[in-house]
Amino acid sequence: TKAAIIRIGLEEMTHFIRHFHPGVKDNTFLESCGVADLITTCFGGRNRKCAEAFVRGKGVRSWEEIEKELLGGQKLQGTLTAQEIWPVMVEHKLCEKLPLLTTIYQIAFESKNPRAIVALSPAQRD
Repeated sequence: TKAAIIRIGLEEMTHFIRHFHPGVKDNTFLESCGVADLITTCFGGRNRKCAEAFVRGKGVRSWEEIEKELLGGQKLQGTLTAQEIWPVMVEHKLCEKLPLLTTIYQIAFESKNPRAIVALSPAQRD
């Protein structure tokens, strides 16, 4: 499941970027800001640590509380990015084309059950 989610995440990031920058080169996604950052985020780092705390706490604690407790002054980037791209996704009607990014936003900010991540359709996971 982790590998499928990472693959879907990379595909959706690529789709989002290509929507606005159709001429982007494939190797851009292989740079540190692409696959390497995605893997690091998924297997460690601030965003994963705080996301796990958020899910364990059943979404009761705010992101700010979790950030303050666990990061010692550092800031989360994933939540800020999700909040910044969400209105862009809505405006450009990308939500259906980016189901993982949509689900992540809904879990983080709209109280969607975190299990929805693994409930993406088999076509999206394969």
